[in-house]
Amino acid sequence: MKKETAPEWTDQSLQAFVRKVDWNLCRDFLAIARYGGVGAAARATGRRQPSLSAALRRFEAHVGHTLCDRSSRGVVLTPMGVAVLALCRDMAGSVMAMPLHAAAAAGRVEGTLRLCMIPDVAVPAVDEAIMQFNSAYPAVSLHIDIAPWRQTIEAVERGDADIGITCDDIRRQSLRYVTIGQEAQQLYCVDTAPLLARLAAAGLGVAGEEKRFAPRYFTGESFILTGGDEPRELRDLRARYGLGESVSGQVDTLSEARRLVLLGVGIGFLPIDFARPDEAAGRLVPLLPDDLLPRYPIYMITRTDTPEGTAASLMTRSIVSRMAERSLLDGEDMRLA
Repeated sequence: MKKETAPEWTDQSLQAFVRKVDWNLCRDFLAIARYGGVGAAARATGRRQPSLSAALRRFEAHVGHTLCDRSSRGVVLTPMGVAVLALCRDMAGSVMAMPLHAAAAAGRVEGTLRLCMIPDVAVPAVDEAIMQFNSAYPAVSLHIDIAPWRQTIEAVERGDADIGITCDDIRRQSLRYVTIGQEAQQLYCVDTAPLLARLAAAGLGVAGEEKRFAPRYFTGESFILTGGDEPRELRDLRARYGLGESVSGQVDTLSEARRLVLLGVGIGFLPIDFARPDEAAGRLVPLLPDDLLPRYPIYMITRTDTPEGTAASLMTRSIVSRMAERSLLDGEDMRLA
């Protein structure tokens, strides 16, 4: 890589830079970094590849440095590109926060915001939005209830909750849905379960080996089931392979299911993010190959008649803003195609 000579920035040249550069060029550069190249970014954003290439050249010309360097192995961000990418991410965060801060400045928002959430859901944008919202609207009291997904939906429909974080297999016309993440569940057993020895003897993959699935080794096992919290995708998987016909425990929450699996009462499905600490510590062992895992979307739901300017609508805007920001800023791989 050839060494570049840094341009001499004067007050006049910096003012010219501010006049010429625009947010759209930063946004395009972020998209190229996130999607792994100009072509991939064009496909993902619905833009034309020549347009994105031209935007990158313009941005590099304004900055005065090459931000992407081509080689026989592809295209990588230069050190200058990595530095500029960090600044563009900061700019994106500020741009995404503008509507929320403007709404905060428009008037004092008070009252109670009621959230109802499925247990142990891991959606970073929700946690970030709650922190951002609390900072912008300290006079709003947050009340959070935890309930199975059907009860969460019913609470929002009845008006007992302003916002729900849930999964749902039947859309309700009275509710507005925003997809905010995806969850996957894995089948786990305790690390001392006899099932592991039988799978190892059958060569089905344990202890870090590539897993293969043979339903006959699981149909006779006793399962821990979470009736109220079981998504349709998981229910369909169990029905397809006859899993859970023998039940050793029926619980209401994922925490109770985890407790019984850890006690060796049976094997059971748990969300991967929820079970990750136990898996990392070796207490729980995943049993199914990745391509078999049931996956389902996580939604933020509100009533369609939620008035603008209320705490609920502002929180919804905050969550959507954080989701958009994370979508824009994701992608730490500096190698581009």
